[in-house]
Amino acid sequence: MWHRWCKVFFFVLSVLYLTAVSGETVEEEVSETTTIAAQVSVEPGSQFYDEVLQIRVVSPMAGSKSAIGSGFQVSDDGLVITNYHVVSGFIQSPESNTIEYMSDSGESGELALLNFDVINDLAVLKADLPRGKTFSLAERPLVKGELVYALGNPYDIGIKQVSGPNNGLVDHSFVEKIFFSGSLNPGMSGGPAINRTGDVVGVNVATAGNQISFLVPVNAVSDLLAQDRVVAADDYYAEITRQIDEWQEKRVRTLIDDPWPTKEFVGREFPDEIREDFQCWGHTNEEATDPVVTSVAKTCESKDVVYLGSWLTAGHFHMSYRYEKSERLNALQFANRSSTQMWANNKTSYKDSTNYSCHVDFVDVAESTDALTRITTCIRAYRHFPALYDSLLLVEQLNDDTSWSSHMSVSAMNKEHINALNTKFTEALQ
Repeated sequence: MWHRWCKVFFFVLSVLYLTAVSGETVEEEVSETTTIAAQVSVEPGSQFYDEVLQIRVVSPMAGSKSAIGSGFQVSDDGLVITNYHVVSGFIQSPESNTIEYMSDSGESGELALLNFDVINDLAVLKADLPRGKTFSLAERPLVKGELVYALGNPYDIGIKQVSGPNNGLVDHSFVEKIFFSGSLNPGMSGGPAINRTGDVVGVNVATAGNQISFLVPVNAVSDLLAQDRVVAADDYYAEITRQIDEWQEKRVRTLIDDPWPTKEFVGREFPDEIREDFQCWGHTNEEATDPVVTSVAKTCESKDVVYLGSWLTAGHFHMSYRYEKSERLNALQFANRSSTQMWANNKTSYKDSTNYSCHVDFVDVAESTDALTRITTCIRAYRHFPALYDSLLLVEQLNDDTSWSSHMSVSAMNKEHINALNTKFTEALQ
């Protein structure tokens, strides 16, 4: 009997001990889990996932979306910001498209287009039923190197976040853009880029791949909202024309009025990087073995191009030069080879522009040579943007064994600007 009671007693003690040890272990695991959770740093943008909207251009006839992007509400009465290019399909055909939003939680509604800024690629929309969730615009400018958190709906897979440092404004650009070291992807266009406090510092706009992306600075958003106006659908094209012409005046005026810096090119002086938003590249065939013709070329251009619609952009400004010297060709063979064709940077369709109309002049601009200079000018009009034109200019000089050709093309300018730039270019070549 005694032995039996001893066994029972020690069994109870064992159970009590194991229970106590097990309790301590659970408490330790809970404590450790809590500590780890406290140490995990949640990115600032995570709390805003359900506040970012997917913006859709929808064709009711097709019963499906034709374009998607992102957007965000900035006022209690339902004002929403996105990119112009996200809703450009609606602007081109407002009678056959609608704009809608969808939240991360599945809420949806219709949006009305109020205003847009084609130069900075922004648009202001208004929700039929405001959602009550708004983003604040940052009042403090970004510090170069400061982390930025971009939100959007890439590839229609739901609201996601990418982060990275901003590298300040892009160099060699007339239009202000922030260089963002994060991977923006299609569908994130128009989404908010925020700082650590959750304030919007920019709008996702474009990517060049390999962690090179761009944001529209928030001050452009503030300026657009401050206009507080509604553009009627019948006035969309006229308003686009006005904005481009106004931008071109600011962009081109100093080029027309100020001297152009030049740089030596095969013994002659030619316009080079005429302003900081222009860059030049050159190449030759000097490494070729026994070439038929020695060739030297240079291209200078501005990268500021404005998106207007599918297969339609504006703002191209291109200059190029080519020198060729015959090594083994007779005069006729060389002349046939050296004929230069003009080409347009802005490749529009016939529905957007007319055909080029060209004119040729022969002048003697070089007293030191008996060769004539041929100047070819071409121009075409935009069908939907009155008073805007594309222009091509080609200046050629051909001797028996050498040729020079200089080319300039611009897009979406008025005739006054085109004539002034053509004059400036040909005078600079002399």
